Amino acid sequence: MQETVGAEQAQEHTGSGEHRYVFSLRWADMDMLRHVNNTVYFRAAEEARMQIFGPMRALFEPGTSVVLARAECDFLKPMTWPGGMVVIHRLTRLGRSSIDCQVIIEKEGEPGVEYARSRTVVVLSHLASGKSHPWSEPLVKQLRQQFGVCA
Repeated sequence: MQETVGAEQAQEHTGSGEHRYVFSLRWADMDMLRHVNNTVYFRAAEEARMQIFGPMRALFEPGTSVVLARAECDFLKPMTWPGGMVVIHRLTRLGRSSIDCQVIIEKEGEPGVEYARSRTVVVLSHLASGKSHPWSEPLVKQLRQQFGVCA
């Protein structure tokens, strides 16, 4: 898990219910049609999730971690290299042990133009048992703050 963010991979906590992360595209991320390969969208969303949860790691109870329970993606427009992929996570539901997010992917420099739309579900899990584990109050507070959600 990446703990720091380089100049090429910036993150932003907007306070407006979303988290933004810029994933730098590489030439090798293209497929034979010169479009960004569909797997890169999932990798970019994963990197963004780690930027959300990485700073909260100290709040996790021993033996727990987040796992991705669902990821789906609608590819709306082909993206090409070079550039940055802007990954926007919007919290849509904060459950007992999970969160649902809408994920919008735009290209850097083209705000408001959706290249992909995704939905993810992340579950806090007890790693030894594999069962869901409820968010602690400090984690709920941090998640609400992270996404600018009122109590």
